Order: sequence, then C-alpha cells, then structure tokens
Amino acid sequence: MTEHRHSKLSNFEEREKILPSRKILLNFGIKTGQHLADLGAGFGFFAIRAAEIVGEQGKVEAVDIEPERLDSLKERAQERGVFQGVETHLAEGETIPLSSESVDVALIATVLHELNDPLSYLQDAKRILRTPGEIWIIEWQNKETVMGPPLTERHPIDYWVSLMEQAGFDNIWVQTLPAFVLIKGNSI
Repeated sequence: MTEHRHSKLSNFEEREKILPSRKILLNFGIKTGQHLADLGAGFGFFAIRAAEIVGEQGKVEAVDIEPERLDSLKERAQERGVFQGVETHLAEGETIPLSSESVDVALIATVLHELNDPLSYLQDAKRILRTPGEIWIIEWQNKETVMGPPLTERHPIDYWVSLMEQAGFDNIWVQTLPAFVLIKGNSI
C-alpha cells in the first residue's frame, strides 16, 4: 500500500468537512445494535462514529495493519466514551482477522484502491458477514481532487460495482459525493 495525501489526516474535524461520517453512516442505514466491522479503520474516523450510533447493544470491530493507528483509535474511543463498544484487530497484509459470519456490516472506507487484490479482499469481507449482511464501500471518485490518491489509482464506479458482483454481492446501490462514491451491497 502507498501513502497518500490523506493518510496523515487524523484530525476528525478536518476530515469531517470533506467526509461527513455521521451523514454517510446514516445514508448507508446504520442501526442501533448492529455489529459492524470497519476494515482499514485507521485512526477510527468511522469506527468511533459507528460505535456512537450502534450504542451499547452494538459493537464495532476495527481492523487495520498499523498498530500505531489502532492505539490511537483506542485512545480516541476512550475519550469519546465508546471504548467498550470497539474492539481492535491487527491485520497482516490483505486478510481480515475476523471469524466467518461474525458481523452484520462490513465497512471499507478509502481502502480498496490501495490493495493488490481488491476482489479477494471483497470475498474475504463477504466471508465475515452474517446472512443477511451488507457491505458498505467508500472510494474516491475517478477524478482529480485536492487530496487523495493519484488519479492512476482511482477507478470508475462500474469497476467497483463489477468487483462487488464478482465477490457475490447483489442489490447494489450507488451514491456520489463531490470527491467520493458510496456503494452498498447485500451478501447472497
């Protein structure tokens, strides 16, 4: 994976301006009591917001390859009072260290474009979903923006939808934001 211009953006307030986490999670249909995996959770931008929304009856599994990010995420979860609802998992490479059929939702935010094999990762994400389960993807639009990965690492919406279908997802829903695309699918 390569480091992009957004990788150091750990300040929630700054990031919230370009990627409104609460609004996005509500658009996807997050519910109280859900068990969500944030795959590539980083500093916890979505994981912590999700933990606030799913509440004490829900749970968030935060997965990342960087132990420092997970440590920061734990600190932020403690500060925001959602520490009990967030569990962190250190991943090795492009595998997801969660049990099969263990979560209701898999969220993958601005990660797929960095992977060597995004199709295999989507298939692994499908493995961890209960039936019925949903996958929520946030990716950069295939156009130049002030921040984010180079245009050469971005893909058109049809590419992501095709990969989701190949991985076994259906009922795919797409919404665009100025710099991002939101994609939701159901496991079959």
